[in-house]
Amino acid sequence: CDGKHLPPELIRLIVRIKGADRTALITAQAKRLHLENIRPMTRDASKNREDMDMTMDAVLLDAPCSGLGVMADKPDVKYRVTPESVEEIVRTQRQLLDAVAPYVKKGGTLVYSTCSVLKEENVRQAEDFLARHPEFELAKLPETIPAEFRQHEDVGLQLLPSRDGVEGFYICRFKRKRI
Repeated sequence: CDGKHLPPELIRLIVRIKGADRTALITAQAKRLHLENIRPMTRDASKNREDMDMTMDAVLLDAPCSGLGVMADKPDVKYRVTPESVEEIVRTQRQLLDAVAPYVKKGGTLVYSTCSVLKEENVRQAEDFLARHPEFELAKLPETIPAEFRQHEDVGLQLLPSRDGVEGFYICRFKRKRI
């Protein structure tokens, strides 16, 4: 789906953009693709905006991470990742999840992803999120993800270069309960 025929309220995304240059790139891409329902903004996504609570059908949090899943393409990662930096990243991920979760409407979806292979950034982060947010539950990934990958789904899906022949990546889908 190219997004052109979806209602505007379905395409609202929260993206942590580090600078105005990235916002300009997203704006240009949306214009090029004729996607009129994307509103990029530069802001701190770790701070909840109460005016946006319960307004979104879906939120994608492509969280900042250690990047250890893409070491083949970025070998310098192994020189800058330390136990302390991972702890800091995990805290940031937690803060971002807690900040954007209220935006999801009842019955809506929150998708959390990283390009990491570390359990503390992925499975443990998802389990901790569910423990803090009983209003959410795990949701199966869509069938558009190939079955060869989905067969490994548990608490989200961890892709591994050694097993799956792709970069290391994690994705977890949460659904806000309707009650």
